[in-house]
Amino acid sequence: MIQKLASKRKVVTLFRPLVCSRHPTHSILRAKNKTLALLPFRSIVRLGSITDIQDSVTNGGTRIECNTIQAIKNSSNKLLMKQCFTENNVKTADWWKHNHILQNIPFERKFIDEEGEEVIENIRSNELPYPIVVKHIFGSRGRGNTLINSQEELENCLKYKNISEYIFEKFYNYNREYRLHVTEEGCFYTCRKMLRKDTPEDKRWFRNDSNSNWIVEENPDFDKPVNWDNVITESVNALKAVGLDFGAVDLRIQSSHNNKDKNREDPDFIVVEINSAPSFGEITSKKYIEEIPKILKRKYETKN
Repeated sequence: MIQKLASKRKVVTLFRPLVCSRHPTHSILRAKNKTLALLPFRSIVRLGSITDIQDSVTNGGTRIECNTIQAIKNSSNKLLMKQCFTENNVKTADWWKHNHILQNIPFERKFIDEEGEEVIENIRSNELPYPIVVKHIFGSRGRGNTLINSQEELENCLKYKNISEYIFEKFYNYNREYRLHVTEEGCFYTCRKMLRKDTPEDKRWFRNDSNSNWIVEENPDFDKPVNWDNVITESVNALKAVGLDFGAVDLRIQSSHNNKDKNREDPDFIVVEINSAPSFGEITSKKYIEEIPKILKRKYETKN
């Protein structure tokens, strides 16, 4: 008589993080590429994704989460983000919701509502500190942003928009802009966005891939602000305000010299926004591959 031996199933004790993102540059983090370290627990990492996982800690499970769904929502919606910043005293631009714009100076506008019907209404706008920036609450990488220099420009801009989908910010003409990739532990990577010399005048008020070069910290043109520690602290405050575990914070900072060519001892700055799904270049990828397991291990140790 031949006795069948029960096959032993291999017990898996190490796991790569589940990465949820639609951004093509984040594919380097996926399990098939074996770039993120194996960990002795299951985990999920969200970069701009609100994919729900049933065994996540939020749902009462054990899977460790890096960037919760609510934190992603807070950072991807500019209205929620600004509300989080204000509630937590993050140093950001003065801003207003649409109902602040509906005051004093009347003008007519038209837009199509959610049911496809044309709506005509009279709008009032108080005296705003022009220039201001009109931002769509779900815009990204500068899309949906408009610089407004006068009441007339504002009226023309809003005539055919659903105003409740926008926020309004005071424009700060600070000529240095930086991106700090941060966790609660501080900044683990940073770059400066420098305008290209051939950028047209009407495109110089913003900085993104279309008109800027990315300067690493080791480059002399990085021009690190003398109050860099304060900049890092405020970036971490922005991260905590929206609830992210990691994020890319964009800041605008005064030049290192005033108009009399004297050094500024404490340049003013503002947090523009925080992003949970920044584009990855080669160096950025390496930094996140190093940092993500550290975050997950800290969260696992805290939970246990």
